[in-house]
Amino acid sequence: MPHLPVATGRHCTVSSTLTRPTRVLLLVGLVATMGLSTTDKASAQVQADTTATCADRLDAAEQAYRNRDFGTAISRASRCTDPEAVGEATALRAYRLVTLASLRQGALVQARTAVENMLQIDPAYTADPISDPPSYDLFVSMVREDVSPEATAEAEPDTTGTERDDAETMFPSASQTVARSHRGVFLKFGGGISDYTGDYPAQNVGHPLDFQEFITGSGVPFMASVELGYQISPGWAVVAGFQFGNYPIVGYKKPTINDSYRYTPQLLVRYTFRDPDRTVRPYLDLGGNATFGGERFTSTGAGPSVGGGLSISLSRTTAFYVESRFNVTLPDGAIDAAAFSKTGFWGPFDSLNQLLGVGLQIRFGR
Repeated sequence: MPHLPVATGRHCTVSSTLTRPTRVLLLVGLVATMGLSTTDKASAQVQADTTATCADRLDAAEQAYRNRDFGTAISRASRCTDPEAVGEATALRAYRLVTLASLRQGALVQARTAVENMLQIDPAYTADPISDPPSYDLFVSMVREDVSPEATAEAEPDTTGTERDDAETMFPSASQTVARSHRGVFLKFGGGISDYTGDYPAQNVGHPLDFQEFITGSGVPFMASVELGYQISPGWAVVAGFQFGNYPIVGYKKPTINDSYRYTPQLLVRYTFRDPDRTVRPYLDLGGNATFGGERFTSTGAGPSVGGGLSISLSRTTAFYVESRFNVTLPDGAIDAAAFSKTGFWGPFDSLNQLLGVGLQIRFGR
């Protein structure tokens, strides 16, 4: 009969029956298990440290992008694009920066590759229509449509054997992409302080900043305006506007003129400075106007219009503006029935001004 281990007290001498090779294998297995656990913890710690490092690196890349140092932005962001090392959210953020900076450089192949990598990480990825530039949103949509399974299934076979990865032939230039994304119709409306500068009051020489309208004349100096325009490119727009308001001093010489309201349709060309994705952008207006109104002795005047202001973006389609505009009118007596050229600030012509105007602009196109 086989011999069973002999128990001593409560303990059994089972270990004594294990052979030396068996005990060695058990020890190796225990050490390996502990080693794997330690390695997993170390890998997790390394990933956490890498993610924290990339957060600072991407902050620096974003600052470089804002400073228009696109090469530095790409270089820094490209070091944080491995989703396994830094996590998917960090990798997507890095690829987004690479795409934005590449579009600014006109490197469309590089930008397209970055978007394709983003779609591999997150097939449902889309640009944020509020915080992302319209050009970026358009580019991501174009790449998505091109690489989607439906587009691939409907595409004709490539008989030449070359891959359709040449973004320069599949997409327009970067400047054309940005220009197309900013075209569209916009509506602008607001109000502010009106100003008449001309031959009244006759006893002194007025100027646009004399503020006599607040103490002299008929009523409150206010104006309102509305514009309908078309954005041709990120910089240029054509605008049809209408300004109307009360200009108290233009009716100061009662009873010669009893109506101090005037109406000014305008046709303008507007140029807006700076990058279209900037929050604050200055602009200049230049065009012409025709002004009418007044009960007696007045006539329709016409002349150049010049102005400028600041556009402050509130969202992708809405902006707040602050501006001033001067509408010169000829002949001298058209809007005030007076021709005191020696005393008038402008001499042989008058002007109806938007001394300070504020309002909103809403854009309807992409």
